[in-house]
Amino acid sequence: MNMANKKETTDYFRSNIFESLAAYTGWKIIKSSKSKGIVSQEMAERYVGIQKDYPNFFNLTEQAFLMQFVMLSLHSFDSDTRSHSLYKVDEQKTKIFIQQNKSILDALFHLRNKLFAHRDATLETSKYSIPSIIDLDQFFRNLMALYNELTAVVDDSSTIFSNAEEIKHDMEYLFMNLYRGEHSRKLAIDIEWLWEKDRGKVSDVTPDITK
Repeated sequence: MNMANKKETTDYFRSNIFESLAAYTGWKIIKSSKSKGIVSQEMAERYVGIQKDYPNFFNLTEQAFLMQFVMLSLHSFDSDTRSHSLYKVDEQKTKIFIQQNKSILDALFHLRNKLFAHRDATLETSKYSIPSIIDLDQFFRNLMALYNELTAVVDDSSTIFSNAEEIKHDMEYLFMNLYRGEHSRKLAIDIEWLWEKDRGKVSDVTPDITK
């Protein structure tokens, strides 16, 4: 493959890796928000409470983020000669990366094949081993390092992918806004039923002296 074609492939994977990292970050935020080992018990209870109030949304979103980052991150290592892959940029370096990250890639390929690519309606994500966040964080660091190592040769460039992680702030705002909305809704119900419609409120039990 000539240098122009290699640049076309690395340009393609710039957005591919960006989207994969963004999806992984969104998935990680949802998973981490439920862990008392990562956030305080008080914060975990808030996050879990919101997810219990909107279970369908958060279950589907978590699954969608997982599916997206697994599928996109593995696209970089597609051995099909008809597809874009990092093999076409530097086969030797890509093979070394795969060997060094074999346990993570094996787990992700297993998830892709069993749950997404050939989905069986009876299968559940919880039955399959998903690598730890620590291991996945390192995998993405390694993937970004490989990409920049390749583009340094292809077009003397490098990419900072930090913007992909900005989704964590969007997720935080979503949690806060849902919490704020639920708090306001419950407060309005309390005011209506425990105050406004209570026959024992002071304005009801105090007689009018003018009547």
